Amino acid sequence: MLRRELVSKVADNILDLQLHHPIRVAISGITASGKTTLSNELAEELRRRKKEVIRTSIDNFHNPRAIRYRQGKDSAIGYYEDAHDYQAFKEKLLIPLGENGSRQYQTISLDLEKDEYVNLEQQLANDDTIFIVDGTFLLKKELVHFFDYKIFVQTDYEIARERGAKRETSAFGGYEKAEEMFLNRYHAASSLYLKEHNPQGNADIVINNNDVGSPYFL
Repeated sequence: MLRRELVSKVADNILDLQLHHPIRVAISGITASGKTTLSNELAEELRRRKKEVIRTSIDNFHNPRAIRYRQGKDSAIGYYEDAHDYQAFKEKLLIPLGENGSRQYQTISLDLEKDEYVNLEQQLANDDTIFIVDGTFLLKKELVHFFDYKIFVQTDYEIARERGAKRETSAFGGYEKAEEMFLNRYHAASSLYLKEHNPQGNADIVINNNDVGSPYFL
């Protein structure tokens, strides 16, 4: 299937939802599966259809460095358990957008570069606003029921690892070091996520993204 055709069909599915509150779309998958790219393309398609779209990520809700790396910078368990502030994620973004929520939300809780909490002025969502949120662990059991439409991007580990290592070569000081980090930290954590939370089974749709030009529904 052509990529633009798949994105259009996903947009159709979201717009078919009949809700009385903002639509919360989750796009999950292993690290470097293509979540962010798909999220941006979907947002662009929905905006083309004159819909109000807010794009954000669970990566805007990281824990501070002291918590994030308390089990070691290379630790897969540390990334899996300590990377994100799920309580802030729920309280500042997901719960206010729900059926009985205030509609007052924030899209970020921590400035990652400064390692400082952010207290921005709350924004007010309209009932027909669509929120597209990406993140590796979005469909954990404690989060999955806060989303109205759930997408899992399935990409083979080897393909995702090559993509991710190329992307992060500069950040980690070389391709081999970046590949090692994906193997031992990010994808080891992703394996725990898939095993313990069955995100594919909890998703509304699963998309195979091995070939970014021709993804398809599973």
